[in-house]
Amino acid sequence: MKRLVAILLLVSSALFAEPFTHEGVFANAALGLGYASFENTDGEASLTADGLGAKIHGKLGFFVVRDLALHANLGYVMYSNFREARYGLPLYVDHDFYVMSSVYLGLGATYYIPKWQNMFISGTIGTTGYSLNTRREYGNTGLKALTMAAEIGKEWWVSERIGLGASVAFETGDYWSDRDGVFRSSSLMLLFSVTFN
Repeated sequence: MKRLVAILLLVSSALFAEPFTHEGVFANAALGLGYASFENTDGEASLTADGLGAKIHGKLGFFVVRDLALHANLGYVMYSNFREARYGLPLYVDHDFYVMSSVYLGLGATYYIPKWQNMFISGTIGTTGYSLNTRREYGNTGLKALTMAAEIGKEWWVSERIGLGASVAFETGDYWSDRDGVFRSSSLMLLFSVTFN
C-alpha cells in the first residue's frame, strides 16, 4: 500500500508540476561522440584503444526539490583504434578487432543552476563492465570497475515539459584483477540530449 501511494504521489507531482520548471519526474536520453580510451595490461601483454568513441546514456529519476534531481544512470561506450602488444612489441591492430565496448550502471544527481538560463551540472558514481569480441578473445568482465562521471551543459525548452540540450561529459573508471591485470577507461564526449521534466 505504501508503495502504491508513493507511486501515485510521484506521478501526480509530474503531471501537476508547473510548466517550464524542473520538478516532478526526470528522464534524460543522450548520445554523442568524442574521445574514448581503454587499457588492459598485466605487465606482459597489453590491449589499448584510444580514439574516436561513441556514447549512449540515459538517466531516470525525480526532483527531490526544485532544480535538483536524483537518478539512476545507464550508459554504453564503444571504443576504436585498437592495439595489442606483448612486452611492448605490437602484435596486431585495428582490423583484427570486432567490438570493444563498456556498459555503465550508477546513481547520480543533476542540478539546474537557477537564473543561469537552464544550465546544469551532473555527477554520477557507479560501476563499469568491459566487453571484448576479437578473433582471439571473447567475453566480458562484469560490472567491476569503479567509475565516476561529471557533466556540464545547457538545455532549451521546446515545450512545457521537454528540453533539448547539449553537454560535455567526462567519465573515468578502473579496477584490478589478479588474473587479468589492470583495467582502465576514460572518455570525453560531446552529447546531445532530450529531457522530460
